[in-house]
Amino acid sequence: MIKPSYIGNLLQRLVLLFLLGVGACTTPPPAPPTAGVPTSAPATANSPSATPSPTSIPPRLLTICLGQEPESLFLYADQSLAANSVREAIYDGPFDLVGFDVQPVILEKKPSLVNGDALLEAVEVGGGEIIMDAGGKFTTLGEGVLYYPAGCSQADCAVVYSGNQPVLMDQLVVRFKLKAGLLWSDGAPLTAADSQYSFQVASALYPRYRPALIQTTASYQALDALTVEWRGVPGYRDPQYPTNFFSPLPQHAWGGFAPEQLLVNELPRRMPLGWGAYQIEEWTPGDHIRLRKNSYYFRAAEGLPAFDQLVFRFVPAGEEALAALLAGECDLVDKSALSEVDAPALGELERTARLKVIYERDAAWEHLDFNLAPLSQPDPLAAAIANRDLRQAMAACLDRSAIAASLFGNQSEVPVTYVPSSHPLFNPEAPEYPFDPQTAGAKLTLLGWIDHDNHTETPRLAQGVPGVPDGIPLQFSYLTIDGATRQRAAELVRASLAQCGIQIDLQLLSAEQLFAPGPEGVVFGRQFTLAQFGWETSFQPPCFLYTQSEIPGQYPQHPKGWGGANATGYSNPEFDQACRTALATLPDQNEHRQAHLQAQAIFAQDLPAIPLYTIPNRLAMRVDMCGVVADAAEGNAMFNIEGFNYGEACNLP
Repeated sequence: MIKPSYIGNLLQRLVLLFLLGVGACTTPPPAPPTAGVPTSAPATANSPSATPSPTSIPPRLLTICLGQEPESLFLYADQSLAANSVREAIYDGPFDLVGFDVQPVILEKKPSLVNGDALLEAVEVGGGEIIMDAGGKFTTLGEGVLYYPAGCSQADCAVVYSGNQPVLMDQLVVRFKLKAGLLWSDGAPLTAADSQYSFQVASALYPRYRPALIQTTASYQALDALTVEWRGVPGYRDPQYPTNFFSPLPQHAWGGFAPEQLLVNELPRRMPLGWGAYQIEEWTPGDHIRLRKNSYYFRAAEGLPAFDQLVFRFVPAGEEALAALLAGECDLVDKSALSEVDAPALGELERTARLKVIYERDAAWEHLDFNLAPLSQPDPLAAAIANRDLRQAMAACLDRSAIAASLFGNQSEVPVTYVPSSHPLFNPEAPEYPFDPQTAGAKLTLLGWIDHDNHTETPRLAQGVPGVPDGIPLQFSYLTIDGATRQRAAELVRASLAQCGIQIDLQLLSAEQLFAPGPEGVVFGRQFTLAQFGWETSFQPPCFLYTQSEIPGQYPQHPKGWGGANATGYSNPEFDQACRTALATLPDQNEHRQAHLQAQAIFAQDLPAIPLYTIPNRLAMRVDMCGVVADAAEGNAMFNIEGFNYGEACNLP
């Protein structure tokens, strides 16, 4: 299942990585079932829950332990990891993201400009209609608006609208075709109309799901039983267009409900219909969800899934979840239940063959942010931080490889930029800063930061540093989340910087305190000096995180208001232009790749944030388990749940 990409709300976009192995999870209380609505499907003679005859083969059972219980399985409600893990069993696709590429599942193919399922069509646009202007902003076409006419995508051919006649602009059109013969788990045909219905529901519930996609959609309609067409706002070129398909919802079963009712009705919340490998059979609040093999699954002829029954158990995250796995009560423990398990302890259990661990290596990336545009009281070190030479020297003072290895063994890497090396748009030629405290120390001295007493235990002092009074120590406040892993990482950062005569004063805050929106919030209110936190790895390189338009602040000076993501306050017109080009071109076009590479090179040179390490997700399972695949782009290893197996079947060719 596709995970939502750039979500409009900052607090949704921000990954509070204490949920990714660096802090505690909480389990919401289960919602009580509504009177009169069943929470289990009736057993039939062919159902796995029916009493087997003396000669029948016992049903094969797969048990997966989750660290929390979902609140709802309705597609546009609970977006927790636990809810999405269960949804992977009842929906398959509609496409998967593997290796940062779109792989169709229930679609015939991935649309592209090359195969003709995507095209730029010249359409007539009149005054007052919504467009994307030449600056990348959504606006109404009116007198004085700069826009790209049809066939134009560069500044040298942009035109100012005169306001007196319709104009031709390019509109991105994408057609998606479903595979023939797909059925819902109740046997009803799954059609393009179900995808159109899903779009209508998502639009009515805006901004719950993919709000940016809904905002940029001019129309979404079924053309026939298998084909649906998406049209973007004129002037908008979406680099993620192959994912602009809305996952079908069963209109035949839910069409009589108002969209708001789907959020509270027990059938879509607890017993949703799907087309995937399994279908919900029973939900016992506070304990488990039981599913059975979907006899209408479109891949059933391939012998999938391998199990007759699937149970998702809800267990406390941490040691209890691990104990349940070791006791044979779970076949697999989802990453939501491993958040508090120490990585070395898990590695030792794997080395002694008591369990198997699968790692999703580049799930997120941790970084050290500099506040380059503080809104708090004047900082005597603000001028020093503004000098990129100092930031580069600090990067060379950090033994990031040792920090990553100490935290995650060999399952983490030091990213060069905001793009992992596994991404096809990664720039391998971007500047790097390997650990070299001697060279970094010499550079600090040249910048005017003097080791006055020849002791690294004490911070260097300013002497002739532009904008910094002489005698000011090279000493920064350093904020991060109060989870055990992050605290350990911050202490390693402190020890590493101390080798260069740089001192940090560590302050641990709760996630709620650290990420509170501005103007009161310390990070997104730009009231910090240095801060360490993480962002989730995304399908498209997230250069937008460091653009000027994303700087949080007072509207209208700052277009995103206090919802901007660029807490560093970094502003570089050259970087902004490269990022704008990358986000306004299609992946099929050469300038798309070149713009992303250029943006990364500028970022790595300027270093508004120092990438520290990637954060791996972990799944633990029985040693004879197979078919489990972890991928950073997909973000949930359950995407291949139909292929899970264990025992002798894993040894078959």
